[in-house]
Formats: sequence, C-alpha cells, structure tokens
Amino acid sequence: MITAPLTLNQFFSLQDKELSPEQASALESGEQAAAVKESVLKQTKGIGWGVIKDEIFKKLGDLLEISIPDILVAAWNKYEILLKYLDREKYPPNESFLVPLAEHCITSEHHPYVEILVNEQPVGKIGFDINVALTLEGIILKIQDGKIKEIFTSTCKGKGTISCAHKVILEKKTESVPLPGKIDLGQGIPITPLAVHQFAPKT
Repeated sequence: MITAPLTLNQFFSLQDKELSPEQASALESGEQAAAVKESVLKQTKGIGWGVIKDEIFKKLGDLLEISIPDILVAAWNKYEILLKYLDREKYPPNESFLVPLAEHCITSEHHPYVEILVNEQPVGKIGFDINVALTLEGIILKIQDGKIKEIFTSTCKGKGTISCAHKVILEKKTESVPLPGKIDLGQGIPITPLAVHQFAPKT
C-alpha cells in the first residue's frame, strides 16, 4: 500500500538516500561550499571532506522535517474564498461548515541552511533552496468560529527540487497517492483577515 508522505523529508525520501557522486559534485560547486571546504580542510586532520559532505546531506534531512499538513493549512488559511466565514452573523460560532475545495495546486518554498562548526567555531554555512508543488483533489475543510478545525482529504500528487547554489541536487515527482483521510487540527487554525492569495482552481 502506498502511503502519503507527511513531511518534506519523507516526500524527498532523504531518510533512504545516500549522497551520490553527482549530488556531491553539485553540493560543493557553489562558492559558499568551496569556501567552507577550504576552511574545514585547513582546520581539521584525519577527517575527509567526503565524510563531512555525507553529514551535511543527513543534516538536510533533519531540516526538512517540515509538516506537509502545516504547509497546506498555511496556504488554505490565506485563501480569499474562506474570508466570508469570519462573518459571525452569517456563520455563527456554534455551528460548523464543510467547505469543499476544487482541485488545486499549492506551492511552497523553503531556504534552510547547514552551519559548519570546527572546534565549536562556525566556519561557514551552506544554503539550500527547496521548491515543492502539490496538486490536491477531494479536499473538504471543516470550519467553525472562523477557524479551520479539520481537513477531510482524498489524494495528492507532487513534484519538488532541492538545489544548492542554483544546481539541482535532488528532484522528486510522485504519482497520485492517498492522504490520511482526516486531519484533526485541535483548537483550529484561525482564518486570517488579511488574505494575500486568491484561491485558484487548477485548470
């Protein structure tokens, strides 16, 4: 059975991967990484750069323990189509409302970095650019008191890249996979009154 990834680390399957020669070359090709490599090799003895590159890649996996449901909620929370549910006269706080969303795509960018320490002193940082696009269908939001309280889910497919110094280290594309069915958001996530995104169904 295929299960949906719940974090970006799982989406990119970093927990199952080792750094390939091609990925290592892309990782160290930027000026940032070259400067860090030079500093590390000058200040350490007996530790090869290859070991350090592997550790950087593993640390990237830790940095990508970012919840996909959180990404989705943050995007939905800003859809202008949801703002009407802030009207307490039309939508009393003691009632709940089910809001179906058309098939749509959510994009997300992240820019984590790994800081390298030698003898507990920083010698530099290596930054990454993470881009993810998720296409969702069959989504229903449960809204109450101006908050998203639950998400009823169906399927999702996605694609994404991890880049360093504008060079792609890893690319991932998934076919349609089932989502968990229902995600309970506890006390709920408030709908923001300052919408900056329009809801755009996928065409």
